[in-house]
Amino acid sequence: MPGESPTSAVARGSGVTEETVKNRRLVRTSIFQQLRADILSCVLRPGSQLQERQLVERFQVSKSPIRDALMKLEEHNLIEVLPRKGYRVKPVSVADARELYELRQLLERECVAGLIENASPDVLSQLDQFRNMKGPLELSAWIAYNRSFHSYLAMHCGNSRLARLAKDVIEQFDRLTYVSVTSRDELKLTDFNAEHGRIIDAIQRRDRRKALALIRDHVESSRRRVLEALENAAVVT
Repeated sequence: MPGESPTSAVARGSGVTEETVKNRRLVRTSIFQQLRADILSCVLRPGSQLQERQLVERFQVSKSPIRDALMKLEEHNLIEVLPRKGYRVKPVSVADARELYELRQLLERECVAGLIENASPDVLSQLDQFRNMKGPLELSAWIAYNRSFHSYLAMHCGNSRLARLAKDVIEQFDRLTYVSVTSRDELKLTDFNAEHGRIIDAIQRRDRRKALALIRDHVESSRRRVLEALENAAVVT
C-alpha cells in the first residue's frame, strides 16, 4: 500500500499485528542490551559459559529472541560459539586491549577538543560533579563513576556521530578496568580523582593544549596499568 511502512507491510503479510512485531523487536533489543551490560560490567565474567536453556528461563521468552541476542553479541565480539557446548563470554585479549587503547586515544582527544570549542558554560560547569568522589566506593560504583566521567566528555563534544562511537568504545573499557583493578592490592581513588580534576580544570579554562596533553597522559597511564595487569590475568587470551 502507498506510504505503508516496512513494519506494517510485514505485519499485514503475515497476519501478525504491527504492535506485535514492534513488541518482538523490543524484546530482542532488551535481551541483547541486558546481556551486553552484564558482560561489560563483568557480572558475566570473561570465560563464563552461556546456555540457551538458562537464558530462556531467565528472560521467560522462547529460544528465538535468545538466539537473536546471542548472534548480535557474537557480532560485537563479546561472546564466542563453543560447538556442542553453547556459548562463552570471550576472554579479554591483550591484542584487543591494545587496539582499543589506540582508538580511545584518537577519539577522546577529539571529544575533548570539540567539548572545549562547542560546549556552553553550563555544560562545562557541570563537570564539577565528577570532582572529589567520596570513598571508599565499591568497585562497581567506581567503574560506573569513571565511565560516566569519560562518557560526559564524549556526549558533549558537539559531534553526535563521534559521541556515539566514543561512548561505545568507553563502555567496552568496563571489562578491562574490572580485570586490572581486581588484580591490584589497592584502588587509589585519590590518584584518579586528581587526574580527573586537572583535566576538568583545563577544560573549564578552555585551555585546549593543556587539556589534550592531560587526556593523552591519562589514557596512556591507564593503558600501561591495564596491560600490565592483563599480562598476568587468568581471563586473558
